[in-house]
Amino acid sequence: MTQALQRSRGKTAKQKRQIEQPTSEAAIAQRVPGKLTSLEQPADPSEASEAEVTVDEPENSAEPEVSAEPVRKSARKRAARSQPKDTPTTEQGMQVICSQSQFHDALAIASCAAPAKPSHPVLANVLVVADANAQQVHLTVTDLSMTIQASFEAQVLLGSEITVPVEMLSGMVKQFPTGSITLNSQVQVTKPASEEEQLTKTCSMTLSDADGKYEIRGIPAEEFPPIATLKAAPVSLPTNVLREGLKGVLYAISTDETKRILTGVYIQIGQNALKFVATDGHRVAIAELSTEGISRKRRRRSGADELTQFPIPGKALKELIRNLADSVDSIQLLYDAEATRASFAWQDVVLSCQCIEGQYPDCEQLLARYSFDQEVVLEKLGLLKALERLSVLTDKKERGIQFRFDGTAQQIHLSIEREFGKGNETINAHVPTDMTLDIQFNLKYLGEAVKAIPSSGIKMHLKQPDYPVMLVPAGDFNNPELEMDMRHFLFPLYKQPE
Repeated sequence: MTQALQRSRGKTAKQKRQIEQPTSEAAIAQRVPGKLTSLEQPADPSEASEAEVTVDEPENSAEPEVSAEPVRKSARKRAARSQPKDTPTTEQGMQVICSQSQFHDALAIASCAAPAKPSHPVLANVLVVADANAQQVHLTVTDLSMTIQASFEAQVLLGSEITVPVEMLSGMVKQFPTGSITLNSQVQVTKPASEEEQLTKTCSMTLSDADGKYEIRGIPAEEFPPIATLKAAPVSLPTNVLREGLKGVLYAISTDETKRILTGVYIQIGQNALKFVATDGHRVAIAELSTEGISRKRRRRSGADELTQFPIPGKALKELIRNLADSVDSIQLLYDAEATRASFAWQDVVLSCQCIEGQYPDCEQLLARYSFDQEVVLEKLGLLKALERLSVLTDKKERGIQFRFDGTAQQIHLSIEREFGKGNETINAHVPTDMTLDIQFNLKYLGEAVKAIPSSGIKMHLKQPDYPVMLVPAGDFNNPELEMDMRHFLFPLYKQPE
């Protein structure tokens, strides 16, 4: 047993000596590819300078090449963190004292241009500009297609500009009690600590009165889309002419965005007349009004008056009519043909919009092919009430209504028949004695055309079942002082006889 113990101790000592020996060059080369594999020592020491160093380059090295760039970036970041950051500086913005009612009214008008789904956060904001020179506050809202700017007088102690959420600001101003509101804005500017960082701005607006104070976070005004300046001479239009003309045709515009050009009203401005045309392909509305408000000089080309004509989006015109006060006597219209933009200005409001691109159809040329030889005169109110009662039996798919003109009885018979019910109405009218005609219309389209006629009576011009009907005013006009020529064309729901 003693001998076995001695042999075991001997083996252990031998293994220990092997471990302590230097690692061979072959072993080093085997673990570290690409390192030194052999050194050829010259026999003569004087030839040591000519010793050749042989390095084996591995075919597929497992170790990736280490770049120094991340190290440099990490060093720069540590250096930036070690440097003391600049303390944000606060810059005083506007100082305004204004009337709550005037502020609220201007916001109500400007906010009509706010988009339902803003494509950028700043489009959900209103640009608030405090003008110290004019002592006014300008509020601007845009959806990039339509822009509305409303202004009001205020005591501007310090001028500046900022954008804040229009919906939040409108709700806040509405809840303030009647009286004075003080507006203040601030901008915090943080300078970059390194070249890689950017200058940051944080802005806010405070609204306060004697009892409360509120703060709204905003976006710097320089991020708001620039407001286009139109290069055109203004044309003065009487407000009642513009309003009545637009009301008479807006119902006929298309709501189909694939027919973009038909979603607006085609406006023609001549020397002595203002003309509006609208169509959706199923009906045409034309209103031509005489006016003395056009101040543009007459220009001639090829012996004929040159017209200013352009299509305006229906949305912008509806907002124009909705916000026009009865106290407004005239409107300044500007049309920039180069920028294809138009603007309407009245009192302290400017509404501008992008005109619709494309060629508007020549409706007059289209309608010139039709002639009418039958005329029926009837009361507008009686027809409208009958249509409203019969509309109960219609739905989105079936809106047809049958008209039968009876010259012998001097009556018009209206009827609707559906699977779930039917209805009949009779209206007294002046019908040619020899006239017997059956024709079918879309009840919704006919009802909208009747409502747009600004008179107590209606004249219906007809010829045959596959021809359109032309409706024109008759009787007493709502505005007798206006010289108005209004025509409404409605194509029938015609089926070829079997």
